[in-house]
Amino acid sequence: MLIRRDSKSIAIFAIFTSIIIALEVFPIVGLTDLYTPVPGFTIDWTGIPIMIIFLGLGIFLSVFSIGIMWISIAYRNPTGAAFKGLSELFTLLGLIVAKLAMRNRDIDWKWATAVYLLSGCAFRSIGMYFGNILLFTVFGYWPFETAIVISVAYIPWNILQATINVLGGILLYRMIPESLAMQAGLGKYWSMKSDKYEEISPDELEEK
Repeated sequence: MLIRRDSKSIAIFAIFTSIIIALEVFPIVGLTDLYTPVPGFTIDWTGIPIMIIFLGLGIFLSVFSIGIMWISIAYRNPTGAAFKGLSELFTLLGLIVAKLAMRNRDIDWKWATAVYLLSGCAFRSIGMYFGNILLFTVFGYWPFETAIVISVAYIPWNILQATINVLGGILLYRMIPESLAMQAGLGKYWSMKSDKYEEISPDELEEK
């Protein structure tokens, strides 16, 4: 797994993580946080910048962004951070599996979107079904038997949240002009940029 350490990538990462922090620290009910019929579950937009980081900056920084999100929630709501952090990790795990499955294959972006969507929704909904049972029990919300039943009600909402994260992230990422993506080295353009640098020999560098 390639880890991006260049200053440009770190700067872009800082911008998107700032958006993540702002969405979690300063939630606006009815705009950035939408209540659902199930208790304790809100629809938000935090997963969209995480998806953009995943597409543009890679797996490592997207995992790191979830850690930053967790910290921004945990200082005031440790319980909520546990649920949110686990759900976003499951979504990201689905995206990683999808990315590995499509590696070295020439797939149209629409088909790639469908694969990301199915994998992200499946991993989040199934993972959080068992995750909710565990967390509901650990935090004392319900006894184990009740938690099993209650967790079913959260499945469609986790699917909806994963859908928003994946589709929102991909659509916004594709709106980035290609010239800007090349300059920033986002996604496939970073490997092209790295290859370009690798072609420069030590002698050529000394001449400059």
